[in-house]
Amino acid sequence: MNNQEIRINILSLRNSEYSLRQIAIHLDINVSKVRYWLRKWEDEKRITNKKTGPKNNKITQELKNFVEQETKKNRSMSSLALSKKCQEMFPNLSCSETSIFRIRKSLKFKYTPPRIRQCLNDLQKDKRLLFANHHKSLETDWKTVIFSDESWFYLNQKRRKIWRMRNEYDNSVWDERKNFGKKVMIWGGIGYRLQTDLIIIDSSVDTETYIHDIIRKSKIIKKANEQYGEWEWIFQQDGARPHTSKKSMDYLQYRCNVLSPWPPNSPDLNPIENLWSIMDKRLKNVQPSNEEEFILEIIRVWEGITWEIIENLVTSMTKRIDLVIDHEGQSINGFF
Repeated sequence: MNNQEIRINILSLRNSEYSLRQIAIHLDINVSKVRYWLRKWEDEKRITNKKTGPKNNKITQELKNFVEQETKKNRSMSSLALSKKCQEMFPNLSCSETSIFRIRKSLKFKYTPPRIRQCLNDLQKDKRLLFANHHKSLETDWKTVIFSDESWFYLNQKRRKIWRMRNEYDNSVWDERKNFGKKVMIWGGIGYRLQTDLIIIDSSVDTETYIHDIIRKSKIIKKANEQYGEWEWIFQQDGARPHTSKKSMDYLQYRCNVLSPWPPNSPDLNPIENLWSIMDKRLKNVQPSNEEEFILEIIRVWEGITWEIIENLVTSMTKRIDLVIDHEGQSINGFF
């Protein structure tokens, strides 16, 4: 293609709301070349506008309100598409793609993946509320609780992005959590000034695996006894069958205190879930060539977690309990 054909194709794809990267891939050219032609096009438009009379470059409050309103209506709308709507609504104002992008930034919108929250039925909400009220009345000392959980880390996991503000929590800023993709399963535990060894799980978890390959191998009971004293701490786990089978409970209750039944479908209550998120973000920057390298990176990131992060997460339980009560059992994802 000659330059004229490239230019026409770039403008056509851009008007169809393709991103710069998508245009580059579609036309098999560099992103820098796409950016060059788009800037040249913008410069030519500015020259044309000077000849026909300049538009008002002032950003009015009415325009800001319109940008905020339209962004909340369609969280995935590009700044280019929104600029076209603004030009129709405010023909005498300058509503370029760049201007709309800046207005969104000034309104504290950030282009980021939706928040994630659990799907909860009424019974699950009631159990969460009962759990929260119980520990609120007991004034449970969360600094004596060891929080544990399994998690998955995915290779090449991608999520869509939307425009949302820092403290927005209405339905349009959420995605429901789903399981997908190639994954590595791990288990870990954290407490105030305590972190277990990270366990890599290479098979399905049943009662025998949980007791022998996770609890024993992690040395969690030995470490917690040394840190807090025997029977001076509480072990938290969710309600998965291998955790709560008679054999598992007999094994645990003979050696430590076990937290009252964890409410179903409530990973958002567990501080270690936020630790998994922190690790997931750090792992986005690595590019392992195989699963073995990926596992080594997961262990490296786990061992690099600071005491400050762990202690802040553990002490956040008091606020989590209060939020569950305040929101009548609703999901509290996104507050931490």
